[in-house]
Amino acid sequence: TVSIPPSVYMAASSDNAVNASAEGPSLRTVVCGLSLPSCVFNSSNPFATSLEDLQALDASAAGAVATRTACPGFVHDEATMKWASPDGANTINCLGYSPLPFEYYTGCLPQLSGAKPCWLSISGSAEEVGAMVREAAALAPSLPGGLAVEINLSCPNIAGKPPLAYDFDALRDYLGTVFDAGPPPPTLAVGVKTTPYFYDAQYTGAAAVLNGCPHLSFVTAINTVGNGLYVDVATEAPLLAPSCYGGLGGAAVHAIALGNVRRLRALLRPSIAVIGCGGVDSGEAAFRHLLCGASAVMVASALLHEGVGVFARVEAELRGIMASKGYSAVADFQGKLREPAAPQQRAAAPCAGLAPPATNGRSSVGGGGGGG
Repeated sequence: TVSIPPSVYMAASSDNAVNASAEGPSLRTVVCGLSLPSCVFNSSNPFATSLEDLQALDASAAGAVATRTACPGFVHDEATMKWASPDGANTINCLGYSPLPFEYYTGCLPQLSGAKPCWLSISGSAEEVGAMVREAAALAPSLPGGLAVEINLSCPNIAGKPPLAYDFDALRDYLGTVFDAGPPPPTLAVGVKTTPYFYDAQYTGAAAVLNGCPHLSFVTAINTVGNGLYVDVATEAPLLAPSCYGGLGGAAVHAIALGNVRRLRALLRPSIAVIGCGGVDSGEAAFRHLLCGASAVMVASALLHEGVGVFARVEAELRGIMASKGYSAVADFQGKLREPAAPQQRAAAPCAGLAPPATNGRSSVGGGGGGG
């Protein structure tokens, strides 16, 4: 975890009381040692591309500022890489990574206010990512709010490069190479963004690799669900034409995201924080993620629809839910999803030879036309 001065923790604790009395329950949280004024912030997305985008996020109610994913050598094609919202609630995109390089973002972050942590999203080969992590480590002490690096292992839109997060042997080797020069300094948190997982062997396989890397501080779950297809009825063509398939985000993936957050929180070591991402478009959605074990939540599709005002709205709704339940802080309910009661065993079937149940004059076998 990241080392931050005790005074920061003390300020966060004292601010909780002020925050709770002035605005209702406190949304402050600590993620891998970084103190966030709110547990709600943006994920890596197209509205986190430019310095102007980042400054708008910095000035908003978001608890941190995350950049769009920088990847060395990636070439953006404006004609074919796009995003769309077919229904005002969900999004689909075939964008890939940022058109701007890593160095652009390391130059942007010092120009922000420093009042909240920054999340620097990166991708690339293991050697490239290792070099970027080392550069970020040199930058981190100059950022008053702290710095986290998120390694994007999960973009579904890169031709010929399936998400590394599904190949656990390759992922183990990749992380080993990233940290070949040694662990990150205590002033830098490093984590990964995972693909959506769907069955037990994927959860246990991913958790085994991530738990086996001692240098990881957090996991963001999930990225978009790949190979989605929306069809424009008017044109009878894919909505993303001339492209076809893309990553689906928004309310449609919310339940999948919750399942991933819950399963990964149960399987990962406690020192790895889980950040929930997927369908966070309301205070209720944020509450569900936190209840399932997320330390913070990220917003993407709702940000694309509403702009940076979405953070104040979601936070107000979340505070309202917390107040109605008597919660004064996120820690009061985080990770405390109520387990369903074990089903009661049904009574044994009657012994052979006993009279069958009445059938209201209708034979239970054959005959009678019946309405289903």
